[in-house]
Amino acid sequence: MLLAAAALVLLLPGAVWELWLPRTGTVLRDFIEGIADAIGLSVALTAIAGMIFFFTGGQFSGLLVFILFSVSFVAVAAALLLGRGELPRFGLWGLLLFFLVLGGALAWRFYQARTLMLPAWVDSVHHVLVTQKIIDAAGIPATLAPELDVRMVYHYGFHILAAMFAAITRIPAVQAVLWLGQVLSALIGLGVYRLVRSIWRDARAALLAALLVTFAFQMPAYYLTWGRYTLITGLLVLLPAMAAVVELLYHPPSWQAALRLLVLTAGLALVHYMALLFLGLWCALLLLERFVAFLRQKDALLKKELWRACCWTAAAALGGILFSLPWLLRMLSVNPGSAAVRLNVPDWQAFQDSLRYILYLVGPKYNHILFGIAAAALVPALIVRRTRGFALWALLMAVLSVPWGLRLGPFRPDHMAIVLFIPASVLLGGGLVWLADWVSAHTRQWVGIVLFVLLGVGALAWGGWQTRDILNPVTVLADAADAQALDWITQYIPEDARFFANTTVWQYNVYRGVDGAYWITPITRRFSLAMPGLYGYAERETTRQWQGWMERASRVKSCDADFWALVEDAGLDHLYLHQGRGTLQPDALSGCTGLDLLYQVDGVEIYRILR
Repeated sequence: MLLAAAALVLLLPGAVWELWLPRTGTVLRDFIEGIADAIGLSVALTAIAGMIFFFTGGQFSGLLVFILFSVSFVAVAAALLLGRGELPRFGLWGLLLFFLVLGGALAWRFYQARTLMLPAWVDSVHHVLVTQKIIDAAGIPATLAPELDVRMVYHYGFHILAAMFAAITRIPAVQAVLWLGQVLSALIGLGVYRLVRSIWRDARAALLAALLVTFAFQMPAYYLTWGRYTLITGLLVLLPAMAAVVELLYHPPSWQAALRLLVLTAGLALVHYMALLFLGLWCALLLLERFVAFLRQKDALLKKELWRACCWTAAAALGGILFSLPWLLRMLSVNPGSAAVRLNVPDWQAFQDSLRYILYLVGPKYNHILFGIAAAALVPALIVRRTRGFALWALLMAVLSVPWGLRLGPFRPDHMAIVLFIPASVLLGGGLVWLADWVSAHTRQWVGIVLFVLLGVGALAWGGWQTRDILNPVTVLADAADAQALDWITQYIPEDARFFANTTVWQYNVYRGVDGAYWITPITRRFSLAMPGLYGYAERETTRQWQGWMERASRVKSCDADFWALVEDAGLDHLYLHQGRGTLQPDALSGCTGLDLLYQVDGVEIYRILR
């Protein structure tokens, strides 16, 4: 039932588009490409609808959602009965194989997340809060108050999907985020397949690249340990959008592909800001490559076609930006530095430290080897016309991952490094196909086939063994004891309670929680001193005050004068501690007056502060 609900949210709106919009142009897509486009369009259309409802004051009522999904389901069923789309041409055995592989991908992602009680690390906390606020408001809220008094300017594409999924399945927002996040991660392989097919037009390269992304490479599986569900969702829109650009620039342009690119671009601007930057770089490089071809072309008719393709692509991409501009301007009003481009020139020691971190992100060792083999395919990819644009984009992404040079907006080199698995998987899949074909041409055909299968299966088995335990224990902040304590707080602690919580510095002077107290605000709706990471979007004075409280909390080691001063300044009346987590430990409270122990289970202790 949960899988059926996920299919409704992630596939149905885009499937209506794919099956009923008249197909134009000469590019034929197979069934998997159509599914990847449908998923990207579903995410984009849902995000666009959220923006429209936000600015018009509409709401996603239960009745409206039911009507929309019912009509969409009938439309898809009618299209399939009438034989529209690629499904009839895919074949029964191909369909069974597709669902078998997809089921394996889903099972693998859930296996990798098997030990989590709550989503991991810092981002997950505010993802759950935003999802819950969307459920409360039946749409995109203007602020996250009263839980967190900040304006809502965060990219929300993932959260609105999770909110709809939670509303349909009646599961808590925290479980919807964790559960749907694994489904989305399993689907990235479909997007990679779509991109490779658009470039190589070879099902072998596309299938191998999709399988490598799902089962072998460290990323995106490692996103689980960071809770990067928004980036995962952005990639599901980015990859079909990149394929649409290829379709427009390297084939006779069609209005259907242009409209698809416009919608995907608009949706991507609402789903993930960094993924939008990746698409912008992709469009710029491919347009530049096609413009150079236009200048060199002597045939007037072909020159006209090249110019037409460039114009259609640029107009579709810019049209998508213009459509999403109301939300982007709202975001920029709070974060004007997001549009800045500056030169990053660190000192030698900082450069070395950053470079070591980048190498860590593209590791471990087996991943370095896969990246090295993929890099060998860059040379032929730069020579072949149909892959040259992609090779240039891959090189640019690698250059931007070096911690020296231009910094685009708030995005750091490490942000670029964690998506390098996309060019690596594409180059590795395509490169192994080239190698197998070369061997077949110079020996016997079966030798090349056997070589391709052995190398592909070997890489998948090797990578799968390495990523079976992908979670970093350091990023698992809450365990079963914390989950049980949070349930107890929800039942027995007043809604206006304000909790002291252990905190620690995270990065760039931003503070985070260290245990289940970090989850008090998004799950129980009570105030916790360990605030979700979006607290930095508050007004400057409010942010400074909250930052000061958390900095002071990170230094508290006993119920001394500093502790009581913080309790008074922040108006705290409860205390949450987890044995072994944070600077303030339960043992340090022995003999303290003014504290009433309310809960003590499996290392978690909750006190009432008597003031």
